[in-house]
Amino acid sequence: MTGYFPHPPKKSEAVILLHGIWMKGFCLYPLANRLRAQGYRTVCFSYRSLRDSLNETLVHLHRCIENLEAEAIHFVGHSLGGLLIQQLLERYPEQRPGGVVALGTPFAGSIVARQLYSHQPGRYLLGQIIEEGLLIESAPPWEFTQKLGIIAGVRGLGIGQLIARLPQPNDGTVGVIETKLSGMTDHCLVRTNHTGLLFSPAVAQLTGTFLRYHHFTP
Repeated sequence: MTGYFPHPPKKSEAVILLHGIWMKGFCLYPLANRLRAQGYRTVCFSYRSLRDSLNETLVHLHRCIENLEAEAIHFVGHSLGGLLIQQLLERYPEQRPGGVVALGTPFAGSIVARQLYSHQPGRYLLGQIIEEGLLIESAPPWEFTQKLGIIAGVRGLGIGQLIARLPQPNDGTVGVIETKLSGMTDHCLVRTNHTGLLFSPAVAQLTGTFLRYHHFTP
């Protein structure tokens, strides 16, 4: 059940969804389907998180946006996807109006990623994009016209707990404190783990609400 929205999105509004590391575009389908049920056009952008450089990924994403017919374009990024959105807006600031929702994105840097990066096999698992400092270093403050809403999970079940000691609370991969960023508009918590952010009906509901009202509570 998607809930009632007194101001449904215009048909000219689109949402581009970006997955996280070790994932593919089809992982975004459940969330995209729920956003379409709320009236949005959706595009699941798939990229090779281990093989492609940051520059290659941003160029492909920018071309995807240029070919999209829409008056407003929103972005939803899961984990690394949220950092890629910030990089996109930094490099290509002339974007159409829209909002941004980040799901479990470690804007403050990921303890798990840092632990993996400290060993050569771990660096291989993190791929090319990690060489740009994403996931390792803290992101700069959010200073774009697009409003940023952040959703963090608080169900600490995930492979990240086997790699590093996570701050409490966490989603099993990313600590809540790691998701916060100076300049964000709103922040909320959902009882799910890191991967579950993509499959949670509550997350989809909150995402649609933020894209309409720029807050998770309209």
